[in-house]
Amino acid sequence: MQDPIRTRSDNGILEVIIDRPKANSIDLATSRKMGLIFRDFRDNPDLRVAIITGAGEKFFSAGWDLKA
Repeated sequence: MQDPIRTRSDNGILEVIIDRPKANSIDLATSRKMGLIFRDFRDNPDLRVAIITGAGEKFFSAGWDLKA
């Protein structure tokens, strides 16, 4: 299984990509990983902006995964 969250950074910008097909919903593991990513963002003085986006064409995120 691939990682549900991908990140990349460049020139002080952190991009966080939610990649959980079909609807980029958030489960407990994804929520915890996002928490770690944003803790690291907060503590990194080289990063100034974070952009959250969703993979795929249909959804940014459907929200919490109620089936998880």
